[in-house]
Amino acid sequence: MKNCPECGAADLLCQTRFDEFLILEFTDPGYGAVHHLTVATYMIQHSSNMTREGWLFERNLLREFLVENKPRAYIREQNKDVVDSGKRTFKIKSKTGLPVIDKSAWTKTILDVRAENAEVYCEDINAWARSVLKESEKISEV
Repeated sequence: MKNCPECGAADLLCQTRFDEFLILEFTDPGYGAVHHLTVATYMIQHSSNMTREGWLFERNLLREFLVENKPRAYIREQNKDVVDSGKRTFKIKSKTGLPVIDKSAWTKTILDVRAENAEVYCEDINAWARSVLKESEKISEV
């Protein structure tokens, strides 16, 4: 089996796990409480989904959530024009599918997140997000 070339997850299971977690987050509010962290963290590790500007935007969002402790509602309001595709001044989604960062091994991946209950899940998503933010902030050439 092959590991993911972007996050290093075994057997390329990261996308499957991400999809499973999105379903869980949309069907159970206890799990959904960390949806904003799940998406931003996954996208930072899978930079081929984004443009350079999109990757930097996601990393900044994660910093605002985790370091600056800004509430989701505040960030949503603050960024409503930025994420509106009609008003945005940059593209988020990659057209090339090429990674924008040169990192393929992370301390934690989505496979480190346990999902047996919402409390454990939220703790693990937070730990994964904090680890990824710390490592991503060391990446200088984006």
